[in-house]
Amino acid sequence: MMSLPEIFTEVKLKIHPAIFQPPNSVTSILNGKTIRVTQKGDYLIATGKFQDINDFYKSCIKLQTTHNRPKHPKQQEMSMSSHTTASLRSAQNDPSVIKPIEVDDTVMHYIKEKKAEEFEAIQKRHAVSINRLKNSLSFRSQTGKSIHAQFAREEFIKLYQKIATGLQIRNHAYSPDIIALCSSEFPELLINLSSDRKQMQLVGDFISLQRFDKCLKESDWRRYSLHQSPSRRKDFDTPRNQPAKHEKTTDQAKDETCPICLETIKMPESTVLTKCQHRFCKDCLKRAFQLKPACPICGEIYGSLTGTQPKGGTMTVSRDKSGLPGYERLETIVITYYIPSGSQGVEHPNPGMSYHGASRIAYLPDSTEGNHVLKLLQRAFDQRLTFTIGRSSTTGKNNVVTWNDIHHKTSRDGGPTHYGYPDPDYLKRVQDELKAKGIY
Repeated sequence: MMSLPEIFTEVKLKIHPAIFQPPNSVTSILNGKTIRVTQKGDYLIATGKFQDINDFYKSCIKLQTTHNRPKHPKQQEMSMSSHTTASLRSAQNDPSVIKPIEVDDTVMHYIKEKKAEEFEAIQKRHAVSINRLKNSLSFRSQTGKSIHAQFAREEFIKLYQKIATGLQIRNHAYSPDIIALCSSEFPELLINLSSDRKQMQLVGDFISLQRFDKCLKESDWRRYSLHQSPSRRKDFDTPRNQPAKHEKTTDQAKDETCPICLETIKMPESTVLTKCQHRFCKDCLKRAFQLKPACPICGEIYGSLTGTQPKGGTMTVSRDKSGLPGYERLETIVITYYIPSGSQGVEHPNPGMSYHGASRIAYLPDSTEGNHVLKLLQRAFDQRLTFTIGRSSTTGKNNVVTWNDIHHKTSRDGGPTHYGYPDPDYLKRVQDELKAKGIY
């Protein structure tokens, strides 16, 4: 499956020139990458896409080991600043730890169970340990250098957003046959059983769930016992074992089969998405876009996402003359959210059950960028993306209105650890989160 479009568009790596001895060694490791290298004071600044800078950084480390390392501790400093993520400044008490990130239980459970190899590879590649505490992940460098933890954080965010933007849930009554079917034919789907084992959730991407639904509608699979041997089930037609007419080369399959239904695409009845050029049956794509207006393969967003925020809420904006830490000369934008209590809809975890509403206040600096973020947040609220219904991470109560994954500053001060200011990178970070939802 193709990755999402690049969200982290520019990363900078700050390197002491003593690493490059002889001086022309910098060009020897660029290796054709689209990286700009400029001089700034005593340092070199390499600018480019995250993956290119990541590879470049690894080459720098190798180069550093082949030459005499600078004796002064400051000459060994390598730091990176990103236009889209948290600052590289390390924690005050432990330079090997950087700012944690908040995560969703469902997404993290899926990553741990179905993307374990990728998750472990990130930790091994950068010599970093990633640990979870309640609803957040911490990143600790095993080498004592915060830059290693920062690179791991960047890679994990890319993996997390790729998974989160495509993950869906289907509910079914508990059935051993369904569990057996998933185990043998759909191992990419995660099964969550209710405590009473009467209900089950299937968690996965749209294409896998659509193929599963199609397979489930076929009556033939029900004739097969869990005790049958694989040889007796070899003719069973599933998405992973298609009839001979679909056994073609990869290029032919891309041109002739729909990635969703795996049937031959009739060109007059097909649709090619304009941005990513992926082709689907019109009916298949229509069903996919009813759930989410994004390409089922790569996640490219088309149109506007709609979330599960309860209807009837309000978002009001006011301003006061007092400044925020870091923006003392500016006024403050005050956002007041109000979501009334009500009954859950079909899109919520427990349809028909009541939920408890919420009132929240958030703060932005009254700057040009702050007002731009305000407009983006208004769009997110209008598209029902700001809040959802679930379990509160602070009180532990279920069936309450909670923040979704668009982070807000709910305190004027206290810094990032208290959801307040100063936090010079917050405005850029929240724009990244909004961009992942197609709001930019």
